[in-house]
Amino acid sequence: MKEEKYELLYKQIASLLEGETDAVATMSNVAAMIHDAFRFWWTGFYHVSGGELLLGPFQGPVACMHIGYGKGVCGTAWKERRTVVVPDVEQFPGHIACSSESRSEIVVPVVQRGVVVAVLDIDSRELGTFDDVDAQWLEKIVALLPPMPLAEQEIYLAAGCFWGAEKYLKLIEGVTFTEVGFANGNTENPTYKEVYTDQTGYAETVKLRYNPAVASLRFLLEMYFKAIDPTSLNKQGEDEGTRYRTGIYYTDPADRAIIDKVVADEAKKYGLPLQVEVEPLRNFYPAEEYHQDYLDKNPSGYCHLPVALFELAKKAKDTK
Repeated sequence: MKEEKYELLYKQIASLLEGETDAVATMSNVAAMIHDAFRFWWTGFYHVSGGELLLGPFQGPVACMHIGYGKGVCGTAWKERRTVVVPDVEQFPGHIACSSESRSEIVVPVVQRGVVVAVLDIDSRELGTFDDVDAQWLEKIVALLPPMPLAEQEIYLAAGCFWGAEKYLKLIEGVTFTEVGFANGNTENPTYKEVYTDQTGYAETVKLRYNPAVASLRFLLEMYFKAIDPTSLNKQGEDEGTRYRTGIYYTDPADRAIIDKVVADEAKKYGLPLQVEVEPLRNFYPAEEYHQDYLDKNPSGYCHLPVALFELAKKAKDTK
């Protein structure tokens, strides 16, 4: 009976969504149709934004508006990129109790272009409501959703002198914004002269904003490694000091697994341990204006990177 109901629902949703492109409109109707067909207690979507899940279209009572990465059932489905079926929410470690009336739950991640962009969350007032049949059909249903616009994302990369690093990174297709500054240090509002003393703990860093539909984080990190010597500690080219260390600093916890995978793959190429630190971003202060786009303003200015790298960056495309 359940299987037959899902089969009919799937056909109805597929017909309704044909030719539609708006994410909010389609999620709204999908949530409504599932909710109406099965009379679940709560049915809705959370979409990924700014490193957390934000409440989207839903049917049912008032719900939690923000859910962290890896938190609760929804955050776990996002982090592990898999459907999570919970027969009894009270037995789920770290369950987020938006309401005491929820007894069982299923969360299905919406994966598009290799990225989790949203999750479908359904709650029941009864124990043990959901099983593999629900999981299989709901996964098919969310696959019908049109491509959702991926929000721009950011990453912070320390690659030695930030003049050349910024010029190189901004040439990569998909990078929409760059800003040079100082990351993960121990003082407030440092100046370039203060950072130059190597007494502040800061690294010269490029802040990148990028379109993940054009350039994935994996691709950007692979390009980053082409511009550094990852085995060199506190030295890139002729520039030496802790301010010139290499580092990858992230703001979205979901990025860590991707970063670790790329770093591990790069490490296989060397017979020495890598000296690239990987840390959450603790702080970032923009450098003075004359440092921004320095080589655009001063084409003959100092740069530790070879011109050939700039040509490589111009031609590079993420084809995976």
